[in-house]
Amino acid sequence: MDGREKPSGVPDRLRRLGARVEFRLLDVADYIIGDRVVERKSTDDFVSSLFSGRLFDQARRLSESYAMPLMVVEGNLQASLHKLSRPRALWGSMLSLVLQYDIRPFFTIDAAQTAELIFTYARHLSYGKRRTIPIIIKKPRISTDAECQLLVVGSLPTIGPKLAERLLERFGTIRKVFCASPSELAFRGGLGRSRSQRVSSILDLVYRSKHITGRQSTLGSEE
Repeated sequence: MDGREKPSGVPDRLRRLGARVEFRLLDVADYIIGDRVVERKSTDDFVSSLFSGRLFDQARRLSESYAMPLMVVEGNLQASLHKLSRPRALWGSMLSLVLQYDIRPFFTIDAAQTAELIFTYARHLSYGKRRTIPIIIKKPRISTDAECQLLVVGSLPTIGPKLAERLLERFGTIRKVFCASPSELAFRGGLGRSRSQRVSSILDLVYRSKHITGRQSTLGSEE
């Protein structure tokens, strides 16, 4: 989780529930659980970010970086609604989070409930990893070269369709994206330091098949 979450009280409550907690400086989201994330907001922060436009900028970055992010709004929502001159704007923002950004909003009353929700979510994800039923993923139908390019670049970790399009627009070709240095990805590509390092590490990682248990040597001419 992001180190700035320490004062919220959620990390301490997660530890009491039996979770192992590690603090990092996160560019996107407040909590990372495997390949999923949770963004936590107080009700006041949620309302203020809604009207400043910051909420949808964060939602865009979350949806571009991770699949199905969760957003937890913590506090007395009813009290925050009374402060709004246009309460309907809140429900419009909720619809946008779900329909436009594929973000799941949840509401909790305090840090204890937030910790319970995150802990339950983590356990749910860990149970899912032990399933033996195969998951069938339908390969998308590609009709144009541009769609193929977006699919290839978008398959990189933390890169969604919008970021893939940005990278291709700035570098021009798939090869130039893949050959870019971490600093080029961070600044020219607009990925930021941590995301560019993650992309570069997977591009440079030596493939090791899980089926190979030993290493085959090359026989010399005399052998």
